[in-house]
This record gives sequence, structure tokens and C-alpha cells, in this order.
Amino acid sequence: MTAIVYVLPTDDSMVERSGTIVFGEVLSASPSLRDVSAFTDYTFEVEEVLKGFVPGGTIVVRQPGGPLPGGIATRIQGLPMLAEGDRVLLFLDPLADAYRPVELALGIFFEVRTVRGPLLIREPSLGGEVTLPGDPAAADRARARLPRVSSDFRRWIADRAAGVERSADYFVVEPPDGPIAVRSPFTATRSPDNCFHDGLPLRWREFDSGGSAGFTVQSGGQPGVPGGGLSQVRTAMRAWNDVSDSRANLVLHGTSNRDFEIDTVDGVNSITYEDPFDEIEGTFRPNEGGVLAITSAFFYCDVSQVPHPIPGNRSVEALELIESNVTTQDGFGDWLALSPVPRENHEEIMAHELGHAIGIGHSCGDARSPACDAVTGEALMRATAHGDGRGARLNSDDRAAVRFLYPVPLPEPPQAPGYTDCRPEAAALVFADGFEVAMCYETASGEVGEGKAGIWASDESGLLWFFNRDNAEVLVKVLNGCHLNGHYWVYVAPVTDLAFNLYVQSAGGSNWSHHNRQGQTAASRSDNFAFRCN
Repeated sequence: MTAIVYVLPTDDSMVERSGTIVFGEVLSASPSLRDVSAFTDYTFEVEEVLKGFVPGGTIVVRQPGGPLPGGIATRIQGLPMLAEGDRVLLFLDPLADAYRPVELALGIFFEVRTVRGPLLIREPSLGGEVTLPGDPAAADRARARLPRVSSDFRRWIADRAAGVERSADYFVVEPPDGPIAVRSPFTATRSPDNCFHDGLPLRWREFDSGGSAGFTVQSGGQPGVPGGGLSQVRTAMRAWNDVSDSRANLVLHGTSNRDFEIDTVDGVNSITYEDPFDEIEGTFRPNEGGVLAITSAFFYCDVSQVPHPIPGNRSVEALELIESNVTTQDGFGDWLALSPVPRENHEEIMAHELGHAIGIGHSCGDARSPACDAVTGEALMRATAHGDGRGARLNSDDRAAVRFLYPVPLPEPPQAPGYTDCRPEAAALVFADGFEVAMCYETASGEVGEGKAGIWASDESGLLWFFNRDNAEVLVKVLNGCHLNGHYWVYVAPVTDLAFNLYVQSAGGSNWSHHNRQGQTAASRSDNFAFRCN
């Protein structure tokens, strides 16, 4: 499940619901402001019209997301954005002055070159699929995940639009040789390429000072959930808040009878139901499939936004989130009504969307994350929904993600005379299982520096130096003792009399530290219970 949650429609359904279907190339992109909502308009050169009519050889295709006045940008997380040079097949609905893809990302197929010739695929990171219990079209939906031979699929569409029904002979059953990848700058939970500071993670700064991010929920409740679903939202928030060694703090600011717009910056983080302003075009129908829910996030994108270091995560910089809004599609309640556990499935989707709302991407299963394994495949934030009644259950990978963005800061150094108040800025050593070692020192004359690696290191131990790489100052070891006592062990052997602060940080954000006074020969230290194993 991505920030766009959907049931995959069949190809027959897509042809029937689309007023216009065209194939061609994206020539250019430009920002577009409609009322108070941001969009991106693309000039699209039409090479082939497969259904409907378009005037002239070029059209304007509009997608939600882009810059707003004042340097703010908005994005729908999980929505693949078009880019200049993309060759695409588009299922479109006409607007007054443009066209929009049907069902957001589901109406876009990118043409990619392979050894088997041109294929048409949906964006690989579009992984937010959920299923329908007892779905009579399950086999067709499963087949719809496959790549399609470009020319054969386009020919089939033209025939189907003309009323000629024939078998779907365009699927590629075996995956093509070599990787398939599509450039899509808005699908990662980072600032997009067109921002002044691109590629940086997005996060809430309120958590750093003990604050919170509050969400207001539409008071009418979610149809299809007994009780309206407010209890499930609370549980979803609590799942993220209860992660140890993290400062994430989501709160419920109550309910409102107001219908919230997700594409408007109004100072209110909102959760609204059944898409009251038709910001997700169309209506979800279980027999057809389509988008179930989306999350929209806002942040400053221009030069005025100065990246900030993540407190407790050393040298990682990020951009500040200023608003996140979630909505379900009208018809989402119909999908829930088909489930034997609607409360739990609503809870899972709300927790996943709130994960996106605080800046967390997918643990596995899409083009921008690793393949799923025994751990990441069980994560709440994997790219496909479980839908098995587990609700808002986080695993170790989910907890590591929120700790990365919102870690508890390094412990304060000792305040007694002779100690230094320096704080290391960068990790000098990185060991197996994500452990990082950082160290700073202060000389008797007040010169401050950081320990450096480069003499020798393995995946579980290494040497640090201060002034000369031929002169080792500290040996650090982090050993995996999980099979013996359920903990990781840390050993530190300094050979210096300078004041220093040394920190070992786990991938989950937990810290272990060792310190020394100025002029005192540093003591070695061993700790066989330094970090608890997951």
C-alpha cells in the first residue's frame, strides 16, 4: 500500500471509464495554480488517439502537485509524476482546459525499452494495492499487474473502444531481461528534483522540541466502519507514538463537521472521508477497482527554506513538513463493507497513511526500496497492504524508520569539571547492523576536533585517530552477542588523556556513550548489555 491506496482495475474497466485514450510523448512541464490548489501542466504531443477525440496534435495533461505561492510545494505521496521525454499511454478524463489521468496514477502507462521491444508498464513504485474479498475479477486484476507489449496493447484498446471484443493477447507473462525503471521524481518521501534543495527527507520539526503534530478528523466518520473509525485513528496514532527512542508525537485535535480539502494549505492537518470535494476524480466501485485513499503533504520548496540537521541523527539534513492531509475516496466504505474485519483494515490503512504523513516511505516492495524479506515483508510500511486484520501493528523495520527521522538526541555529556561539552557531527565508523560510532575531543588548549577513521576497520571493529593517521587513539568494537545473551556488546579501548565524548548509536536510534576528563588517562570500558537485540 502506498500513500495512494487502490484496488487495481481491469483493462476492460479502464477503457470503459475513460473518455479519451492517447499515446505520445511529454514535451514540457510547467506549474499551474487553480484556485488555491497546485498542479503541474504537461504539454503532451499526441501520436495516436485510441479512444475519443482531441483537437490538434498537442494537449495539456494536468496532475495534482507542484509549487504554491510563497515557496510552498505540495505532493501526493506515491503519485508518479510525468517528466519531459516520457513516452506514455494515458487514460484521460477531459476538463474545461486540460485532461487529467483517470484514477490518478492508474491511468498512466510508461513505455520502456527492453530486449523484447517496447513495453508498457505502470510506475514500478505504485505498490499500494489492496484486494477485494471474494472478488470475481481477481484473476483479471492479477494479470493486470503484468507488463504489456506496447503495440499489441494499443491495438487491443482501439478495438475495444470500437466495440470489438477479443482476448487480451498483449501481456508479458515472463519478466523481461534487465531492469525496468521509470524516472518519477515525486514518488519518494523526499523533496523533488525541482526544489532548490532536492532529495532531502521531509519531517516535522515540532517533535524536536517536545511538540506534536495534531490532526483533525471529519466528524461524520468513515462509512463502513462500526463507530465511524475514530477509535481506529487513535490506535493508528498511538502505534507511532509508542515507539521507544523516537520523539514522534501524533495527537488527535478532535473532530469537526467541516469538510476538509486535502490540496489546500489551511493550517489544519486533516483526515477526511469519502472525498467530499471530488479531489480524487470518480468514485470507487468494488467491481471496477480504483483509488481508495491518498495523502497530500506540504513543505517549503524554494531557496527560503534552509535545511535543518536532524537532532540526534548527526549529519543528516531534512526539510520541514508544514501540513499533511489524508482523505479516503468516495466508495471506500463499500470496500470496507466487503471485509469481515472492517475496523482492523481501516486501522491499518490509517496507520500506513499517517506513516507517510510524518515522512516515512516504504520498507520494501517498490522500485525505490529493497525486495521484501522475512522482516520488511511484515512491515506496516511495505508497499502493499496486508489486509489480514492485523491493524496498526508496527514491526522492527517500521520502528527503525521513525527513529531515523525522529531520534532521541545524543545524551548530554557530563557537566563536571574537566569534561568537554563538544558534540560529534558525523559518524566516523559504521559497523554491521547499522551501528555508528562518532567521537569528538578537546585539547588542553581548547582545540576541538573529531575522531577519524581510516587506519583499519572491519564490520565490527575499527581504530580512530585525532592528529595523525599513523597514531591510533581509540579501538572500538561492537559485537553481536544476540545468540548468547540477547544483546550487542560494546568494547572501547582508548590510549589518550584528552577530554572526549564517544557515542555508539544503533540503527534504531539508541545511544551508548563513554567520556573522559582532560589530563586523565582514559579507562577502557566493556559492556555486554549495551544494546538489546530485536
